[in-house]
Amino acid sequence: MRVTFLGTADGNTSATREHSGILIQTPVTSLLLDCGATVPRFLLAKKINPEVPEAIWISHMHSDHIGQFSMLIQSLWLRARRAPLHVYAPAAVIPTLQEWLIQCILFPELLGFRIEWHPIKSGSKFTLGAFELRAFSTKHLANLASFFQRDYPQTCFDCYGVAITYLKQRYVYSADIEHPRDLRPALKTPVRALLCELTHFPERELFKELAAHDVKGLWITHYPDHLENKELQLKKIAREEKYRGKVTLMRDKRSESI
Repeated sequence: MRVTFLGTADGNTSATREHSGILIQTPVTSLLLDCGATVPRFLLAKKINPEVPEAIWISHMHSDHIGQFSMLIQSLWLRARRAPLHVYAPAAVIPTLQEWLIQCILFPELLGFRIEWHPIKSGSKFTLGAFELRAFSTKHLANLASFFQRDYPQTCFDCYGVAITYLKQRYVYSADIEHPRDLRPALKTPVRALLCELTHFPERELFKELAAHDVKGLWITHYPDHLENKELQLKKIAREEKYRGKVTLMRDKRSESI
C-alpha cells in the first residue's frame, strides 16, 4: 500500500503547501481522503490513469477539505474516465454536492462515468475492494454548530474520520478533530499508522492521548506553517509524553509505502 500526501497545510493559505488530500493506492484499489489539494494536476503529472481514484472520502464541508472536488470531477470527465467513482460523504451534504456538480455544468449524462454516492453516519461500515472502511464522528464542528446551527439549519456540521482495514492491518485517518480524545473509538484496537491533523489543539495533547494506545506510527498532516521545520521538537515532546511510536511530519507530495 502506498500513501501520498498531496497537501498538508491547515485551513490557512500557505505559500508553500496545498490543502488537505491524501491518496492511498494498492495494486487494485485507490482511495482519496479529502479533496482540498490540486489532485487533478498531480494525477496528470504522474501519468496516473483516470480510473484513479476509485473512491473519495469527504470528511466535512470546510473548503480546505472539499474545495477541489468539482475540479477533480471535471478533470476525470475530460480525461475520459469510464469506471464508476464512489463518493463517501456525510449523509446530509450529498444533495448539496450533487446540486453543486449540476451548477458546475457537470451533469450525470455528460460525465461518461457514474458517481455512486455513499452516505456516512457514525459507525458506517463500507467495503471498497480490499479495504474495509469504518467511519467515526469527530467534534471538529461542534462549537460552530452551537453558535450557528439554529440560524443555518440546512448546514451540515458533521465531520467523520475513517479507520481502514487492509490485509488485517488497521490505518486511521483523523480528518479534523476538536481534541485527540475524538480518536478513541478508532484506537481501541492496534493501529499500524495514524494519519492525524495537528492544528486544532496543543501538540502535547496528541502525544498524551497516543501514549495510552497501540499506535505504531504517527504521520502528521494538516498542520500550520510554524510547525513546518519542527519535526525534531515534536519527537522530543512525544518522548516526554511516553509515546513510543514513530513520528513523521509529512511534506506535500511525499509518499510512503506500508
